[in-house]
Amino acid sequence: MLNRVEYNFGVSIIGQNKSFNEKLIKFLKEKNLNVVGFDGFREMVCSLEEDLKNILLFIDYCSIKSMEKELLKIINRNRDRIKVIIMDSCYSEETALKVIEMGAYDYIIKDYMFFKVLPHVIYKFAKQTETELELTRAQEKLKESEERYRLAIDGVNDGIWDWNIKDNSVFFSPRWKAMIGFKENEMKNTFEEWESLIHNEDRIFVLDKLESYLNGRQSNYKVEYRIRTKSGKYKWMTSRGQAIWDEKGNPIRMAGSHTDITKQKETQEKLYKMAYYDMVTGLPNRRFLLENLEKYIENKPSSEEFAILFLDLDKFKDVNDTFGHDAGDLLLKDTGEILKSYLEEEDIIARWAGDEFVILKKAIQGIEEIEDFCQRIIGCFSNPWIIEEQDFYITTSIGIALCPRDGQNAKNLLKNADSAMYYAKVEGKNGYAFFDSGVNDKLLKKLKLESRLRSAVKNEEFMLMYQPQFDTKTKEIIGAEALIRWNHPQEGIINPDKFIPIAEESGVIVTIGEWVLRTAALQQKEWQSRGLPPLSVGVNLSAHQFQQKNLVFCIRNILEETGLPPHLLELEITEGTALRNISYTINILKQLMDMGVRIALDDFGTGYSSLNYLKQLPIHSLKIDRSFLEDIPTDSAQVSIAKTIIDLAHNLNLKVTAEGVENQSQFDFLKHQNCDLVQGYLLSKPISSEDFEKIIKKYGKVKPR
Repeated sequence: MLNRVEYNFGVSIIGQNKSFNEKLIKFLKEKNLNVVGFDGFREMVCSLEEDLKNILLFIDYCSIKSMEKELLKIINRNRDRIKVIIMDSCYSEETALKVIEMGAYDYIIKDYMFFKVLPHVIYKFAKQTETELELTRAQEKLKESEERYRLAIDGVNDGIWDWNIKDNSVFFSPRWKAMIGFKENEMKNTFEEWESLIHNEDRIFVLDKLESYLNGRQSNYKVEYRIRTKSGKYKWMTSRGQAIWDEKGNPIRMAGSHTDITKQKETQEKLYKMAYYDMVTGLPNRRFLLENLEKYIENKPSSEEFAILFLDLDKFKDVNDTFGHDAGDLLLKDTGEILKSYLEEEDIIARWAGDEFVILKKAIQGIEEIEDFCQRIIGCFSNPWIIEEQDFYITTSIGIALCPRDGQNAKNLLKNADSAMYYAKVEGKNGYAFFDSGVNDKLLKKLKLESRLRSAVKNEEFMLMYQPQFDTKTKEIIGAEALIRWNHPQEGIINPDKFIPIAEESGVIVTIGEWVLRTAALQQKEWQSRGLPPLSVGVNLSAHQFQQKNLVFCIRNILEETGLPPHLLELEITEGTALRNISYTINILKQLMDMGVRIALDDFGTGYSSLNYLKQLPIHSLKIDRSFLEDIPTDSAQVSIAKTIIDLAHNLNLKVTAEGVENQSQFDFLKHQNCDLVQGYLLSKPISSEDFEKIIKKYGKVKPR
């Protein structure tokens, strides 16, 4: 991604960890960045004061703790050309807030995710620098245009006009007529001729300005307007003039100039669009929305109600990760066009940030109107997008805040609409939710849990339990599934259903997932060193983790680091994860299978089960979801489904594992149907690594896969 960007900035580094600095410098130089390292804060200050170009400055927080005030001065003095990224060895919310308030551009943790996050940070800064450079160039062009304009006025004053008000005759200089495309004899020398060429939207304004001047209500006449040329196009003009009055105070003559300011207006329009419009979608941006929302709130009738809708695209990150940023930008642009088509003329839509949009619905008649609008918006996302000749489904989550019920100023309304949108996501996405203060408290608790999750990763509060998997015929242990638990210092053991969904939403799941893989592999090697046979271990891959482009590389590294033979690792993915992008899934699974890793399709039957995709997937086994076993053998429908899945898998040369086996009747049924493996509380609940080892040594019934 970075190698495609033309950089208009340099990179500097200050830190005491020389080995880390060398690694960082090497990484940045590989991305064609000009890098300078510093031994100390003083050396950096002197250098930056002399260097005038844009700088992305990486500073190790431990190197400047005692010099924060000086750093603040440096940032404020050079804010336009220096952006500071603070690096820290471990996350601290207090430090993060402090450095951001000081003006730091970003705050990054130096963990193993550092070099995965870094390209996105540099890419964002590169795009911002590029935009700022373009804005500077445009401002310089505008300044040059204004200087040329002043020189022209001082010289010839462009087109000249002289109006004899008594007989209504007008002299227009040949230069003026040529400016709008007419020859000398193609334009009548009358006031009405000039008036007829003024743009319809500007005519009343221009004539009022002229009348106010001639009647003495204004001391000068200067007006900007659009005028139609011979070709039918319009040019922007500035008209200036001075009048002569008779002894009775009646105007008798007026003369002045016409100046073509079309290019100046075009430059101003370009600058305005850069400041108030999003360059990807062409929609108004956050700044535009905030200014117009505040004006609307200030000027609207007190009885008028309106709504703020905060929209976020579900699964948008999957598009960026799978197809790249160009595809993501195209999707954002198409989304903006679709949303615009549903708005009334007075409504406003803006791209807020990333994949977030905000809609201002003015003068609403009630909640029912907003509900109907949201349902239509959600419905328009039901059709697939075609990205690189592949169908891809995107949905949206919408949060709604109503004025005056949920707030009476822009800040509170936007904050509350954002909170409602987050709740819509938590409730399953592809829906909408109105702001509710009670729900907002729950969201705050959820955000705190997310923060605690990040701390849990650093504090090594997670642990793995292992549920044995048994051969159905012999009841020999053939392996185990690794199941994560959160050993919270105050609340004790927390099951994954309480924190995994939040880890998925926040992205922490990637870090947790890598920890699970590495810990399970290390535990397997430790068991072997203690004399246990080489049993397979199953690890679940989350949907978010599976979409990571470095997944195969990460798994290969973990296997090499731990020395675990690939065939002893079984990776489990759900149907939903597999079907997100079938071609991507097949490609990744083939790479993993080529490494020797075993693949299991988890929760089979709960999603869009299809023979067509099942026969395409390179997998070794299916896992029957526990929901199909709960009422076996009394529920005939569940019996039929389980038998069908087992027969289907065997016909495709796949092994079958049944999860959630809790009673003897279920076990006897599965054994009779030749289900290969079972796991569940009937045979063993998830247990610690120590207890798993004791079971193996005590019973000795082990059959390596």
